[in-house]
Amino acid sequence: MKDYILDIVHLNNDFTGNGMYMALYFITLLFIAFYLKDKRLKNAILYPSLILLVGIYLCAPAVNRFVFSFYDDEVRGRFSWLFMVPAIAAMGCVLMVRGAKEKKQQILLTVAIIPVIFLSGVFQITDYRFPKAENLYKLPQVCIDIADDILAEQRNEGDGVARLIVPYETAYAFRQYDTDIELMFGEDATYGRIWDLRQAALDSVAACETMVTSCPDMEVINIAADHYGMEYIVFDCTYTDFGLESINDMGYTEDEDFVGDRTPDPGAVERMSSNISIADGPGNGEGTIGKGTKGRHWDLDAYGLEYMGTYERYLLYRYRRDK
Repeated sequence: MKDYILDIVHLNNDFTGNGMYMALYFITLLFIAFYLKDKRLKNAILYPSLILLVGIYLCAPAVNRFVFSFYDDEVRGRFSWLFMVPAIAAMGCVLMVRGAKEKKQQILLTVAIIPVIFLSGVFQITDYRFPKAENLYKLPQVCIDIADDILAEQRNEGDGVARLIVPYETAYAFRQYDTDIELMFGEDATYGRIWDLRQAALDSVAACETMVTSCPDMEVINIAADHYGMEYIVFDCTYTDFGLESINDMGYTEDEDFVGDRTPDPGAVERMSSNISIADGPGNGEGTIGKGTKGRHWDLDAYGLEYMGTYERYLLYRYRRDK
């Protein structure tokens, strides 16, 4: 039972970022169950909470697995908000203080509970989920710089839309910033929520999966890129090496909270490392645009890609296609 409760506490924290408030939630439920004598409050707080716990952590997974699949792992995390952890934990703490018979005991219990509440939570100013905003959009500035530059180039050429391929974990920033940025894949490529996985969609799924490995398979990506008319592609030098030496010269660190498998297909590593080399300078094309800088990059000429510039940890390329 102890391990089961700890699993619930950590699972809730992973999805909500509430620290150890779920543990405080369990403590207040135990207090209400064994020490609170007010049956009206038990009926209002304890029993609905127990029904939710059993339903979400036992019944729903059983139904989802053996009867009908109605949610995936991403949706499951939203169930945690049904517990109303802060409200019930706060109510439990108030009831604990009220349960003390003497005024002195109430004061001492209040003084003891206050630091417990603070230590159970997460200080959001320093939490990794709440970094300091770099701009009014509260999005990574480097993604905005890339978006601004490719949109400016497209508008100069008479086309206001930029079709872009990015590593999946950066897609949210481009999607939120400007609707003129058209991405090749999104939720449909990871969970199939938007449309049925027809052959064209399966191509984007394969491209999405290989884009998050350390050696993206350009042959797989280009099949989907040709189908959707993609014009630009972004690589992250922190994770990507194409089977060659790392060009992460600035020492960018990997995200400790990234969940996924960066392992590439061995066949892709062999093909990419034999067709790609590391080069210096602007490359064979026009070089940098906008805020991008010149620097070491992968020569992807064999796959029809022109190096456009480096934006911190990201390298921007453009497909060479006849207008």
